[in-house]
Amino acid sequence: MKLKRFEALSLQEALQAVKAELGPEAVIVSSRRIQKSGGLFGLLSQSVIEVTAAVDRAPQIEDDQPAVTIDRSLQALIKKQLPTAGHSSAPPKTKKEATFSEQLQVASVLDPVTQHLHDMREEIQRLRESQKDPEQTLGPLRQEIEGLRIVVGEVLESQLHKRVEGLPGDVLGDYQALVGHGINPQVAHGVLRSVVETLGTVGLGNRDAVNELMRERLEEGLVVSNPSVSRQYGQKIMMLVGPTGVGKTTTIAKLAGLARQQDEHQRTVLITLDTYRVAAVEQLRVFAKILKIPLEVAVSQQDFSSCVRRHQEADLILIDTAGRSPKDRAGHEELVAMTRGVGKIETHLVLAAPMSEAVQMDTIRRYQSLPIQKLIMTKLDEALKFGSMYTLLSQAGLPVSYLSAGQRVPEDLEVATRQRLVDLVLSGQPGLMSAEPSVLAEVAR
Repeated sequence: MKLKRFEALSLQEALQAVKAELGPEAVIVSSRRIQKSGGLFGLLSQSVIEVTAAVDRAPQIEDDQPAVTIDRSLQALIKKQLPTAGHSSAPPKTKKEATFSEQLQVASVLDPVTQHLHDMREEIQRLRESQKDPEQTLGPLRQEIEGLRIVVGEVLESQLHKRVEGLPGDVLGDYQALVGHGINPQVAHGVLRSVVETLGTVGLGNRDAVNELMRERLEEGLVVSNPSVSRQYGQKIMMLVGPTGVGKTTTIAKLAGLARQQDEHQRTVLITLDTYRVAAVEQLRVFAKILKIPLEVAVSQQDFSSCVRRHQEADLILIDTAGRSPKDRAGHEELVAMTRGVGKIETHLVLAAPMSEAVQMDTIRRYQSLPIQKLIMTKLDEALKFGSMYTLLSQAGLPVSYLSAGQRVPEDLEVATRQRLVDLVLSGQPGLMSAEPSVLAEVAR
């Protein structure tokens, strides 16, 4: 038996080479597509078909079985491609010639399929490699999106500038004031355009009416919640989440103190899931001891479920969590798994007011996988302006539950209202949150 390999650009060409050299009695042993290198450093490499064929030169007794068996799944396709016997005008062929001719015609049918499968394998391999390094795929896409964002931003800015120039003189001054407070120019223009359309040219001469309507339009752009806790509505479970350093633990203590200030008979429980920071548990333990409320520490889903079951009679359960990077998807999934099956938990995302609007919006987007029901804004006393916070809250679509400024417990925490948020924007000052005496100070005495 004689074996020989043949290389060609297509399977059909390879089979023709086999027939020319080994004759129609040759049997195809195997075929595969390979990458043939060539040129300097392989720059001229190309994909070719390698066919291994065999021929037995010894005389054989022909039988009725063909040399190559064709897959049944291809028979229908082959019958459509091959000419029927009744229409052929060529002279009759021997059995071997007919068999090899059949192989050749089958190859002409299968060769495009083989090439398509090869291309699919290369595409799958490319996708696998891109998954190993997502930046190879996402990097150019980010650059393209950023370029489009800049172009669109320039066009919108140009159009906005033209629209702003059309505002009446006094209202144009109001627009500049709102932008100076940090409100997004488009948001500020939308508010004042509504004022102009409502009052008309004559009504704009009344400054009191303009200021009142401007405040009203600013308030309409905000959503706040009613986070009050009352025993008549049953048990309430609140969980605070957010990045490191935004003041979750201090806010938890303020919430507990505020709940006691509102109703000294209300049964409140603290649960902390923050076992990563050494001082976190001790800090809450001090608050819990002063307020004379229980503190539970949960390190697993079973612990957390047990804690909630032990306090079924509690009116308010406050849950503190570890600070997580917004990009920490594994940490978010761990938190979801920890609280699964416990019941309805109201999740509040805590954000620090001095954070940039872009960072805050990205944080909201990434934490929505938990999901998030409400927002708490902290560190108002450290913010220079509140216009960017207003823009964020008006675009995020999530209700604000509480505002916090300072370290006093619970004086520096108040329920968020639209009026208070607009006051922050227009005055630029957080002001005193509460004039009532400290609950912790009273208990300490």
